Amino acid sequence: MSFRTIQSGGVAAAIVLTFAAGWAAPNVATARERTPDAASAPMAVPLGPRRTIAVGAIKASGGFASTENWQAGTALSSMLAKTLTESGHFVVVERSDLGDVLTEQQLQATRVTGGGAAGPTVKMIPAQYLVVGGVTEFGAPNQGGGLNVGGLGLGGLVGGLGVKSQTGKISIDLRILNPRTGEVLNAFTVTRSVSRTGVAITGDYHGVSMGGDAFSRTPLGEASRLALVDAAQRIASFVAQTPWEGRVVDFDGSEMIVNAGAEAGLSPGDRLRVERIGRTLTDPDTGQVLSQTRETLGEVVIAQLEPKIAHGRFTAAQPGVDPQRGDLVVFVSGSQP
Repeated sequence: MSFRTIQSGGVAAAIVLTFAAGWAAPNVATARERTPDAASAPMAVPLGPRRTIAVGAIKASGGFASTENWQAGTALSSMLAKTLTESGHFVVVERSDLGDVLTEQQLQATRVTGGGAAGPTVKMIPAQYLVVGGVTEFGAPNQGGGLNVGGLGLGGLVGGLGVKSQTGKISIDLRILNPRTGEVLNAFTVTRSVSRTGVAITGDYHGVSMGGDAFSRTPLGEASRLALVDAAQRIASFVAQTPWEGRVVDFDGSEMIVNAGAEAGLSPGDRLRVERIGRTLTDPDTGQVLSQTRETLGEVVIAQLEPKIAHGRFTAAQPGVDPQRGDLVVFVSGSQP
């Protein structure tokens, strides 16, 4: 069908539709689209190696919990983890499926699964930051307007043909936590709304998998993507305010090995300050760290990289005090060009 004139109250209206072969999302308006610009502000780049971050539960309660049989909170957690990974500024560690990881480790430790002799149980990579939150708005109301032809069945599609507008809106409250103490370090809200208006086959989101390609082409899918990009930018801006920290793995008197390497983004020539934690004061009720003293031991300059460790030359700040395994290393500056 290419052209049809419909009389309504003595007014003639021309509706033009074009159906392309292999059209993947027939239930989404495409004739005229109004979409907010994608988050175009450059993402803040945290100084030094990539930060380690975990995405915890994003809870969706009430009507948001299972819209269209989607588990909205679970899906948004996975989508945020993917967005942070693709930014290239974070090492995202698994937490949502941690039970499966621990079960596999237990099976390997007891030699139930193959792979040779059982080795020691590997500890999980600790996250420097944990992101959690809740969905406060999530929906895609349809708004009709203009002329409409209802009840048409085209190629197995059932819906209305006419001028329709569809809006997808999402709001998420997010918190960045210190996973060691549970302290809320930062909190913010991201909100995005996308509207599309056009001559189209209109229907609902039934059968669309949240997070999939079809969902991403809907107004709600686009709003979700933009909101999560906004969230990743806010997270990157916050963590850029604090220096990267790692740990001493080994020290033999001159050469130091630290627990981050090429995969974390260290480069030859990077300078790290070596510190030792001294007196630590904790809350007697919660165990939260209230205050710490740190002693500067010296500086290490990275000379050689492996995927997960780095070797460097250590220069002491004062004679007679050598670094030990577990001491802190704090990023000071990058390699000089």
